[in-house]
Amino acid sequence: MKNLIVIFTTILIISCNKPQSNAEYNSEQAIEAVEAVVQQVFDSVWSHKKVDAIKKYQTNDFILLEHGELWTNDTIANWCKRASKRDQGITRINKFDRIKAHQEGNRVYLAYWNHGTFVKDTLEFKRTWLESVVAVKSDSVWKLELMHSTRLPRE
Repeated sequence: MKNLIVIFTTILIISCNKPQSNAEYNSEQAIEAVEAVVQQVFDSVWSHKKVDAIKKYQTNDFILLEHGELWTNDTIANWCKRASKRDQGITRINKFDRIKAHQEGNRVYLAYWNHGTFVKDTLEFKRTWLESVVAVKSDSVWKLELMHSTRLPRE
């Protein structure tokens, strides 16, 4: 009987000392994976204007609610093409600060601050957006399904 008590006590102590449950760990992994997708979208599409990256990181029915406008993948592809033609050698550096995120099944909801630093030669300016995304996991790949972006006034 003493052995059983020792075994149950040991199991109880071990299970109580776990840093996080598998569900919490997997949820944080999913959120971090979606944050990586957001980073990749901004680096590939918005900074480097790569049209082919749109389908890699966004669902076919993706929509962007951009400062009062509705953008689709086609709208974004057209923007990339136009922006590439008028490229003036400005480098865009993207940084994100999570506000809140959670996972529900194969969806992740993420709200964050998007800080863009734009650099050309010795000139630099910054912009900030308040944004959120909904990402879906399909065939073990996370893609953005919806993004909402509100540009904040210049500082």
